[in-house]
Amino acid sequence: MSDIKSRLTVLDQITSKDKVRKRIIDAASALYARKGFRATAIEEIAEAAGVALPVAYQYIKNKSEIMRMIMEDVFDVFQDSLRPQIRGVIDPEEKLAIAFILYFRVVDQQREKALLIYQKSSSLDKLSKARIMQLEVDVSKIFGDIIKEGIDQGIFQAVDVDLMAYNIIMMAHMWVLKGWHFKKRLTLDRYIDLQLATIMRALRK
Repeated sequence: MSDIKSRLTVLDQITSKDKVRKRIIDAASALYARKGFRATAIEEIAEAAGVALPVAYQYIKNKSEIMRMIMEDVFDVFQDSLRPQIRGVIDPEEKLAIAFILYFRVVDQQREKALLIYQKSSSLDKLSKARIMQLEVDVSKIFGDIIKEGIDQGIFQAVDVDLMAYNIIMMAHMWVLKGWHFKKRLTLDRYIDLQLATIMRALRK
């Protein structure tokens, strides 16, 4: 695609906020991974995204805001994908398995962004750091609500719900953080199967 075709038109930039936001996030993720967080300027992100700089500044004032947007994007992809998948599913065990597998796949697909969040979250401003932590809690709550539902129905045994939900999150993140080790002998599907079996053994009565 030519540069002209790939650039968003002025009208696009005004009327399609989601498209602009997504292009900024994807461009920033790629540049941060290639050049590093500190070495990447907002001007470069705007250029790579095909967005006029004044328009880019309507979305971002600093690079901490971009990191927050990256985390929000990962969460939105997971949440938006999950809703139709579990709609009408009554069994908490089936619902948990669907959410579990989907989250692992989203984290794998978005691994560049997930790594950035781990690497750079400590350098963010207080507001952005708090937002990222809250989004992680929101993901945990999705799993926690399903686990609690299973406990209430007598399908799962009583466990520390928050701890179990975070165990699931960390299992998914471990695939990204320690993939250099696990990918030597496991496919993603096999890794998911083994970790899901571990969680189900811990929950089933």
